[in-house]
Amino acid sequence: MLAPYVKDLAIAANSGGWSLVQPTLTSALQGWGIGSLDQDASDILQLTKFLKAEYASQAVILIGHSTGCQDAVRYAQRVQGDLKGSDAAPLAGIVLQAAVSDREYQAGKSTTSERLAVAEQMVQDGQGEDILFRDDDPVGTPVCARRFVSLASKHGDDDMFSSDFTDQELQKLLGHLAEVPTLLVLGGEDECMPKSVDGLAFGKRMQKAIGSKAQLKFIAKGTHSLQGTEQEFVDSVQPFVQQCFGSGNAGIKPPYLYSCT
Repeated sequence: MLAPYVKDLAIAANSGGWSLVQPTLTSALQGWGIGSLDQDASDILQLTKFLKAEYASQAVILIGHSTGCQDAVRYAQRVQGDLKGSDAAPLAGIVLQAAVSDREYQAGKSTTSERLAVAEQMVQDGQGEDILFRDDDPVGTPVCARRFVSLASKHGDDDMFSSDFTDQELQKLLGHLAEVPTLLVLGGEDECMPKSVDGLAFGKRMQKAIGSKAQLKFIAKGTHSLQGTEQEFVDSVQPFVQQCFGSGNAGIKPPYLYSCT
């Protein structure tokens, strides 16, 4: 996670008797263009198993930034499904910071339509793992056809936070978080969100789709990485973490462990 609030969050976690853990996933940095949400979920599972075995972690809270939000949602889905019963530290909560649509972001680029058509044909031809192009974020990042389809097509694997989804579609995508305390944090000046999208209104729709355990924090001046509003984010996360370890989890003692994706 390269978000500028990580240092402040680590300090706050330490002062509360918690630990901030910042893993480097397989898809980090230049790996995002050939990675997948399921691979990231498997990486996070390995981490939570390690934290439990080596540090006696009794629970984790996943803090996802940008694509890390999809990772957190997918991990929660899988630990309730095919990974249920695995010897990992329990998932006590999720923070989704900058849960915005990759598809809508890609739609704003002039190259997307042509690239998507080529990528979809490559996938159909069994060439999904072949490199489609190299991106400049960071420079030289390889992007395979399968991953681009996931990011840029409607109902692609990464397409979870698009504003054109119906309430029913959002509930289908996010409803499995109903039993997981979730904090949605959106910025009013997120440069990756189309200007046509009302971030606060869409945040409320996502909150409703998740259910009663979801909370929404809208930071009016917040950018995608919350540059300049880091403390407002940290001040929101601290009470949320305390709530996650409230009366219902009274048996869990510090140190608590975050996993940041």
